[in-house]
Amino acid sequence: MLSAGNVQSCLRKLEALLRVIKYPSDVDYSGLSKGDPSSFLPIVSFTLTTFSPPFAEQLVAAGLELSGKTDLRFTDTLYKVLRDIFHYKPILTKEQFLQWGFSQRKISFICDIINLVLQRHKQLHKASKNPFVEDHRRNPFYFAYPAKRDTFSADNEGSAYRSEISPSGASEIPAPDEEESKESFLNASVMKK
Repeated sequence: MLSAGNVQSCLRKLEALLRVIKYPSDVDYSGLSKGDPSSFLPIVSFTLTTFSPPFAEQLVAAGLELSGKTDLRFTDTLYKVLRDIFHYKPILTKEQFLQWGFSQRKISFICDIINLVLQRHKQLHKASKNPFVEDHRRNPFYFAYPAKRDTFSADNEGSAYRSEISPSGASEIPAPDEEESKESFLNASVMKK
């Protein structure tokens, strides 16, 4: 049996996260502390479908619709989202989540879901601010050597290589594979020695 102090501390963490996501509805803290699934489902639903519209669009694009489902179907889709999108293994089974009890684990589980969605929301928000800026520090070999050299063009007097740029401004040359880039980089550094 879990002590009431542990449940209360988990409820305080959940309350703080609900303030962060600006949860608009009343929270049934009595139901949460007893492990009532009907108290948890509206919080999860708001977090996944309403809090972050870009994330909700991403779920719909992935074929993971959460609106208008029964509790069982919603929970099935929730677990698919956690598994496929977040690569997260829940601490509760679907059956445990939908029955009374397991209050501390459920509260902790909901806190994890909110944190995962918050992280994804920040990533999507950051990407929408700078759609054309890419962080190349993650892959230092990205521009090491192009996978395919541009062909030499005599009609382009000012440059040695012809650039194949589409009217939209995007390059038509595919980005190099990471492994090819690493091998090219390593081979070039060995040849210089």
